[in-house]
Amino acid sequence: MLSRKYKTAFGQFVRPLNLALHRLRVNADQMTLAGVVFGGLAGLAFAQDRFPLGGLFLVLSGISDMLDGSLARAAGLASPFGSFIDSVADRFTDCVIFGGLAWHYRETPTLLVVLAGLTGSLLVSYTRARAEGLGVPCDIGLMERPERIICLIAGAFIPISMKPVLWLLAVLSLATAVQRILHARRELNRLDNGKV
Repeated sequence: MLSRKYKTAFGQFVRPLNLALHRLRVNADQMTLAGVVFGGLAGLAFAQDRFPLGGLFLVLSGISDMLDGSLARAAGLASPFGSFIDSVADRFTDCVIFGGLAWHYRETPTLLVVLAGLTGSLLVSYTRARAEGLGVPCDIGLMERPERIICLIAGAFIPISMKPVLWLLAVLSLATAVQRILHARRELNRLDNGKV
């Protein structure tokens, strides 16, 4: 939702930063790696009950993740493989972040909520990728990756709110996955019936 609504505005906002990074010979692959590293540090901080620090690393990971694609496009180096690697890195980073939260909540019932959130996060991405692989655009739903990161950042900086945030993230991620499954079924049935 946020990524679709503000994508153009964000591109204009980061253009000067992209140019500066390009002059410093920072490339998209380095930004992708930075996003993974900061995400890993966020997961480690969460595991150690250092939520504000984890939130700070999440902010840095999110900025790196948003900049890698725009930096590649600004440098004229965007490619399908670059997009593929970016998606794989995002999934790995999600697993590390949720792994840290799972470790933190390992002896509480909230662990199940964390695992549900991780499952929903992976399904949101997989359902889109699989649908688009079958020729069905699937850019719908409330809880895409930018929204998930924003929720976790909010929960990290106000630790008392992390459990409700995890519930919200789990429910809306799973709901988004179901929404995409239903959308894909409808569109694939239309294609099968020759109505498109």
